[in-house]
Formats: sequence, C-alpha cells, structure tokens
Amino acid sequence: MKPLIPEVIRAITPMFIATIGAVIAVAVIVSPNSKNNPAQLSSGFGLAGTAIAVPAGLAQSSKSESDFSVSKEGDKLNVSSPSSEPADG
Repeated sequence: MKPLIPEVIRAITPMFIATIGAVIAVAVIVSPNSKNNPAQLSSGFGLAGTAIAVPAGLAQSSKSESDFSVSKEGDKLNVSSPSSEPADG
C-alpha cells in the first residue's frame, strides 16, 4: 500500500467531505420524516450544502504568491517582487 503522504491526504480530504455531504443529502431525501416536517428538510439540505461547499475552499491550491515590498527613498519608490526587477516610480 502506498504511504499517505501529505499531498495525497490534501487531495483526498475534499472528496471525502463532499461524499459525506452527498450522503447527508440522500438521507434527507429518502427520510420519511422529512417530508412531513419542512424545517427538518430545510436544515438537512442546509447541512448537506455546507458539507458539499466546504471542499471548494479546501481544494484551492496551497501555493500562494509571494509578497512584494515597497520602500521609499526620498522622492523615489522602490517596488520589488520575486518575479520582477526592482522598479523605480
């Protein structure tokens, strides 16, 4: 069995949580009690929707853009970022 490295765990977690949300949604739909109680039906769909929407935030790339820096020397501004040459403005 392949070891669970952090990248694999990070990739599987959103799918796992979305699956739980789908199971909750199906359980709400087939539950005989929810058809008589609209509040229970609404709260079940709300919980399922949240459980399905959370993975969208988790599935975002973990790589973030580096910050840039701005410094002022007299009347000149020096802007530097990792991807560009320092600029004067």
